[in-house]
Amino acid sequence: MKKLKERYNNARFRTKLLLIFGVTSLLPLLIILIISSRLNTRNMTAKVDELMLMNLKQIAERVNLNLEVYTNVLYQIYQDEEITENIKVLLEDSDTGYAAAYNRINDRLKQYNTTESGVRCTSVICADGTSVVYDFGTGSSIDHLWKNYKDLRMTEPYQEAEGQPGMVITSTMAFKEREGSRQEWFRHYFHIAKRVFDLENLEAGSIATIVMSVDVEALNRICNAGETETGINFIMDPDGRCISYPDEDFSGLKKKDSLSIEEFVNLSGFMENRDISVTSYEDPVTGWIFYNAYDREYILRDVARSQRLYIAIGVLAILASAAAILGLVRQINRSVDEVMCGIRRVQGGDMDTQVRVVCRDEIGRIAENFNQMTVQVKNLIKEVKSATDRQKNAEIRALEAQINPHFLYNTLDSINWMAIEKEEYEISRMIRNLGIILRYSVDKSNSIVEIRMVEEWLERYISLHQMRFEHVFSYQIHVEEAARDKKIHKLLLQPFVENAVLHGLKDKEGGGLLYVDIGLSEDGETLHIIIEDNGKGMSRELQEHYNDPEKAVADDGRSIGLHNVFSRIRMYYGERASWNIKSIEGMGMVITIKVPVIGQETV
Repeated sequence: MKKLKERYNNARFRTKLLLIFGVTSLLPLLIILIISSRLNTRNMTAKVDELMLMNLKQIAERVNLNLEVYTNVLYQIYQDEEITENIKVLLEDSDTGYAAAYNRINDRLKQYNTTESGVRCTSVICADGTSVVYDFGTGSSIDHLWKNYKDLRMTEPYQEAEGQPGMVITSTMAFKEREGSRQEWFRHYFHIAKRVFDLENLEAGSIATIVMSVDVEALNRICNAGETETGINFIMDPDGRCISYPDEDFSGLKKKDSLSIEEFVNLSGFMENRDISVTSYEDPVTGWIFYNAYDREYILRDVARSQRLYIAIGVLAILASAAAILGLVRQINRSVDEVMCGIRRVQGGDMDTQVRVVCRDEIGRIAENFNQMTVQVKNLIKEVKSATDRQKNAEIRALEAQINPHFLYNTLDSINWMAIEKEEYEISRMIRNLGIILRYSVDKSNSIVEIRMVEEWLERYISLHQMRFEHVFSYQIHVEEAARDKKIHKLLLQPFVENAVLHGLKDKEGGGLLYVDIGLSEDGETLHIIIEDNGKGMSRELQEHYNDPEKAVADDGRSIGLHNVFSRIRMYYGERASWNIKSIEGMGMVITIKVPVIGQETV
């Protein structure tokens, strides 16, 4: 270290200046360029992934809408009484009426013609193995998709539907087309299956299974799948089997567990030897996983060009600065003797001596520039000091303007003690309750709390309204002991209570009553919540509106509070939550809410 210091001290001025320039300017600039480049790449990648995720969600919504068309048709077939009655005739194992029943079922299936939407064929597979299949592609009940299967009960759609009460969507299967020709090729179909029951003899089990076979190309069109410059979209089930893929040869194949999605895409022939980035979205409705694989280098090519341009500009700036410094050093070396004359005069004690500019040579320019620089530096110092003072004053004003929750709580506490000193105990209780309510509401408003905490908060919240409206109503809160330890989302009941007070009870002259009851179902899996008041009630039109789940969560401007809470209930608990409003205008209203207990399978 000592030797390095000695070598630095003995080095030429030019060497020192270049070394200082490299350490203080060049190295930090390079570090900044590298860090900014990586940050820009990371931020842009995050934005692209976010856009891809939004695109996948939209694709999933369109797929669900398309599947809903198929399931609606299948549900119509399932409810077709003529088909059900003729299935029972086929199961009687009698020659009498068998052919007629078969033909009637076949004729009914023809009427559900959905070939334009991608449905290839519809099959009715009876419990005894008898099958009626109508193929919309061939227009035949003999030359159909399943003609190579002797017993359709052995097919995957039938097997997966067994034991399932609702509709079942099975994975993609490949079927050979144009058999016997030189150009044999495969098409891929997924299937939707639903068991059929005899409503007059349910204990006998299902009498048949309806299977609808849909061309996977219908999903490919929705996904806009196919090789593009930016990437591909495709669908897999949770087991890793391809539901839809740009190359139909891969539809129905199962990805090996050892392969990553990036490796699978490369093996499929798409975007080989490219830097692939994958975004995925699991659809909660179908359970399918939607993927987008894109070429990161292609997407970020403009960012890379900009970064290279910035680096080139930075390097040019550094070289220009170095050249300017070298030129300046040479000028200083040539003019240093003249400058030293003036310095020696100052060293001799003549403090009023100034370097006199005799001519417009290098020293003259240096002196002039020095004088100008001095003036500019003084002005800059003043400007910097002024800017610093303005910034400091702005920060002080910002700090003075901050009102955080702790300040609010402490202020309420001070007011509370002032009220106690004045023996205003009613005001003190209101302030204390208000502070607790604010703390409860502000702290993680979307978190999950125990029912006992909800009970305590409601007690304070309602009592505050009661004092506010001069005790025009009374209230009761009842919570079953078994429900106290159960959990619910915070602030879920507050809009209902507030609605009951502000719209039902506040204008009553007296005798108002608000009743809140929280109980637990017998199986311990559902919370039953009742909010009842004897206020002015609700119109029949509003009852019907809010009792319709679709309308209740739609914001039509009627009541932001109720719309918000119904939307939250649906968001938190899905279809397992329900509510019902009963009201008579002028007599009161009862709201019943049922939500699953947190910890059970609610979502």
